[in-house]
Amino acid sequence: MIESDPPARLDTEAGTERAATALLRGAAPTSNVFEATVQRLGQSIKLGLFKPGQQLPPERDLADIIGVSRVTVRAAIQVLASGGFLVARRGRTGGTFVVDNPPQWEERSEQDGGRQVDVPGFLDRRFVLETGICELAAERASEVQVASLRQRVGQIGELVNDLVEFRRQDAQLHIAFAEATGNTDLVRMSAELQAELTPLIALIPPSPDALSHSNLQHARIVACIAKHDGASARIAMAEHLHGTRLFLGGLLPGPTQAAQSKKG
Repeated sequence: MIESDPPARLDTEAGTERAATALLRGAAPTSNVFEATVQRLGQSIKLGLFKPGQQLPPERDLADIIGVSRVTVRAAIQVLASGGFLVARRGRTGGTFVVDNPPQWEERSEQDGGRQVDVPGFLDRRFVLETGICELAAERASEVQVASLRQRVGQIGELVNDLVEFRRQDAQLHIAFAEATGNTDLVRMSAELQAELTPLIALIPPSPDALSHSNLQHARIVACIAKHDGASARIAMAEHLHGTRLFLGGLLPGPTQAAQSKKG
């Protein structure tokens, strides 16, 4: 007769799994689905819900828990593996595991040129400025400027396998949005934002899927500007920036669980 596990042991294992996946549960993401999946998985690792060396549930289970497709889960895992959070192992005992020493980074104390970077504060400033810029650009952009923006989006779409050049063209596109307002102060402030953003983006591992999705959002922003629909242009840029915030929240290395315990 084959003995089964004692009920208490089964309850403990189930409880452990529920705790590990606590951040993954809840309402399924309805926008920026890929970025939101990366964020939920990345933050689960940074919070220690998935511990160093622990195996993640199978892709199909993660997809059911989060409420997304297996394709989305697989792409998110690939990004996190590129970022040094996860490792894939083959064989009978293979699977996807959290690395023994996940990257560590204090979100509010990253040094950049001798000064501290307040990432949430920076992202708030960027949101306020760039959504307003796109609303104003939609009201003022000329047909020549709209055609130029469309051309830029097309060129960026060819660069998803070249992160450095993609980032350079991406920054120039965002500055071009400001140029379409005709306000030189907004152009200067947009350029300053892009300069601040670049070192943060450099910490994120390259992902053609993520870059393609980002450029699709660029195309939607330009389409709203072309229609001179300021409200829709603001909303489209807000969604684009929210995706970046999710990515940064899930991929930037975070403090260790021990460090968090000391703070708490």
